[in-house]
Amino acid sequence: MRRVPVVATIREAYVFLAKHLGAIIGLVWVPMVLLAIAEYFTLYRLYNSAIDFLAGGNPAQMGPALLMGLACLIAALLLYAMMFVAVVQLALAPQAATAPSFLHFAVGPLEWRTFRAFLAFAGLVALIVLTVMFAVGAISELMPRLKSDQSAAGNIMVLAMGCAGMAVAARVFLLLPALIVHESGPVLRRAWALSSGNFLPLLGIFLAIFLPPKLIQISIEIWLSGKSALGAGATPQMQLMQTLLNARQMLPLACGLSFFLSPVVIGLFASASTSVWRALKDEPVLDIAV
Repeated sequence: MRRVPVVATIREAYVFLAKHLGAIIGLVWVPMVLLAIAEYFTLYRLYNSAIDFLAGGNPAQMGPALLMGLACLIAALLLYAMMFVAVVQLALAPQAATAPSFLHFAVGPLEWRTFRAFLAFAGLVALIVLTVMFAVGAISELMPRLKSDQSAAGNIMVLAMGCAGMAVAARVFLLLPALIVHESGPVLRRAWALSSGNFLPLLGIFLAIFLPPKLIQISIEIWLSGKSALGAGATPQMQLMQTLLNARQMLPLACGLSFFLSPVVIGLFASASTSVWRALKDEPVLDIAV
């Protein structure tokens, strides 16, 4: 069984980002502008609808906002597919890029294949989330203390979702971009089979390329946000209302930070995905067509 070189993969990802950041920005800025605009207006409407609902408004007002959110998610998967295909191709042969591209927007067979794979992965994540919710709910019914403490049950649910999400991301999502571009066939099962026995190295790589940009974003948001503290007697509904108000206030900053940090995250993921695929691709391929 081949082992993934963790330190070498992480180092190669950051070196690739440092050498080709300009080219990466040229490849992704057009889809990122469209995505940032769509995210801003979609989240703004979602926050307003949720705030109105908590303030005693009509629950039916949430319907159009949720549909808009679903449409934005589908569009985001397609735009990310465009970006990942271009950057993975750059990571495969960076020496072939003679001049950086300043405008890139393409929807071809690879982009549609990537979009379908991302959509399938999103469905897998949704299935895991629902399973965790039902499991925590069933456990709460069997444990009266946990049933009476909704905060503890919510924390357990968030922790379980986070652990499951990181496990699936390390085993599947980290390999997806490279597999989609360089191989054919069912990529989700291929990624799961190819990453077998390398969960901890892949988890370490995933955290090393995901956490630093995310921590930078969170730190800047906390530093620049002036979140108002709630009183000690605030109800859960008041706490949720204040959270939504703060999120709406910080929305321009959040979208801007996401826009500027996305080339960094995409570049690191594309390079790490390509490096991991190169390290594991010579493993015997299982018959996954059945």
